[in-house]
Amino acid sequence: MLPFSTYEFFLVMGAFIGMLLVCKLWLKDNAYKYVLAGLNLLFLSVFFPQPLHFFVLIIYSYFFVYLFSTVLKPKLKIWGIIILLLPMLLVKFDIQIASYPFKINNLLSFAGLSYASFRIVGYYMDKAPTEKMANPFTYFNFLSFTPTLLIGPIERYGRFQAAEATGFSTLTSEHFITGWNALLKGLVFKYICAEVVDRYWLGGLEGTTYSSLSSLNDYYAYYFYLFFDFAGYSFMALGIGYMMGMKVPVNFTNPFVAVNPQDFWRRFHISLGDWLKDYFFTPLYMFLTRKKSLKKYPITRQNTALLLTFTLMGCWNGFTSNFVLSGLLFGTYSLIHNTYVIQCKKKNKDVVFGTMNPKAVRWISIIVTFHLTAFALYVFSGRF
Repeated sequence: MLPFSTYEFFLVMGAFIGMLLVCKLWLKDNAYKYVLAGLNLLFLSVFFPQPLHFFVLIIYSYFFVYLFSTVLKPKLKIWGIIILLLPMLLVKFDIQIASYPFKINNLLSFAGLSYASFRIVGYYMDKAPTEKMANPFTYFNFLSFTPTLLIGPIERYGRFQAAEATGFSTLTSEHFITGWNALLKGLVFKYICAEVVDRYWLGGLEGTTYSSLSSLNDYYAYYFYLFFDFAGYSFMALGIGYMMGMKVPVNFTNPFVAVNPQDFWRRFHISLGDWLKDYFFTPLYMFLTRKKSLKKYPITRQNTALLLTFTLMGCWNGFTSNFVLSGLLFGTYSLIHNTYVIQCKKKNKDVVFGTMNPKAVRWISIIVTFHLTAFALYVFSGRF
């Protein structure tokens, strides 16, 4: 049973919330993480497909974080990152072992592997080697928290630990109402809006001969479908998380009104955009800044880091051409916008819109960003 895939999942989550409320009456706040670990363990063991793969990843990652942060302590964290990402990379490349009749994918793959891998690397980057290892129960909860297990958001260890530390005290009527409203919003997005778009707009285009106009229509249909489907999952995760006493970060905030590529990634899959900025773009940009040959080329440094960051984003979904190309497209949009911003600052004026009315500029920016995004996501879908 995958999260949010069947009505039985919601019944299980209702039972988990009830168990937490009962435990609140009898146990102290510091017992919350143990109860939560028990519930997460129960879901993985009984309802989750291929639970052994998930348990192996947790043990594997905990051991290697300890090894690289406490024993080996390499000067460059990249070696630890590569080892921690190795299971995901092997699955993404779908490697077959010599003449054996099975692939690595069959041995390591499970739903949510990419999200778990990014959480692990984020923990390693944030905590190691300056602080002691995480409490094993908190670390287990961090990776296996049921509402965010399958499709995010990509949690940060520090934020998760702080939320968990509040214990049963966050199981309040106020949090329950907040969670309930988010859950209802997610249900409407996923099971009504996305379903209507898929069945009567996107699905109605399948198997037809596309003209330029119908292809454009397909861009829009897939964009709306992806948003409602993905945002629906995220709001349901946020809602059930709140009802279980955990503050789950918001992952979507009106991406259709984004005015540029940077603004779009502050609104769409926010946790992934923040992760890439903090753990890839910033370290890469600092690395390029230290290169003497690039000292005189700040725009080149920024744009190189942007293009590689969004290429990584595409590869995170898989190494097929549609994912890589969509990442390159978003990277190209970002470097063009970045160059535009830098030129405006240099010349102390808007080099494209000049003295045009700011409201008109905003609407033009929204329209252009919307169309470019729809095209990149259409490439991402592989429907072309």
